[in-house]
Amino acid sequence: MKKIIYLLTITMLFSNLFSISGDKILSGIKEKIGSIKTFEADFTQVQIWELAEEENRVSGKFYMKDTDIFRVELDNDYIFSDGKTVWRFSSENNQVLIENIKDNDNTILPGQLIFEFTDIYELKDFFEKNEGKKKFYILDLISPEGNERFINKLKVKVNEEFIPVEIQCFDLDDNKTTYQLSNIVLNGEISPEKFLFTKPEQVEIIDLRKE
Repeated sequence: MKKIIYLLTITMLFSNLFSISGDKILSGIKEKIGSIKTFEADFTQVQIWELAEEENRVSGKFYMKDTDIFRVELDNDYIFSDGKTVWRFSSENNQVLIENIKDNDNTILPGQLIFEFTDIYELKDFFEKNEGKKKFYILDLISPEGNERFINKLKVKVNEEFIPVEIQCFDLDDNKTTYQLSNIVLNGEISPEKFLFTKPEQVEIIDLRKE
């Protein structure tokens, strides 16, 4: 019996010795993100509305040159920004909404969601997860007290290279939106034209920019 207890104690000691801390994961993410100049990935967006018990699934492409310079292609709809202005094109409504980034302090932009979540949210808990031969870290994050947001909780899955591969967003109404990233390319060449707005013909322009 003493031998069993001794072996269990040794196993626990070695487990703690080689386990990673939450601070180490966060610092690894920040260091990795700091080295990224451009980012592109395919993504699948899954939205679940709690009260209606409905699910919506769409796929698209994401490009980023900076946190505020990005392009999201979602079916025939687009959201893109040059760092100052955001354009949202809806093919269904045949409209383009134009807004200033600075007028949307409470809105989390795609680049912020993927690359600044460690600054916007606080780490509540984390655990390691193995999928085959690959290891992932699952982070539970919440809005800081006194700085609550409509999206008040995140669950982020990062790989061993500290790159986010899945982000789950939970809002105050308990709705959940999941972004699954794949075919990730870091520091590739992205044309500047990806982030410039060209007005389509016969499209209604709704300019919401404030003076």
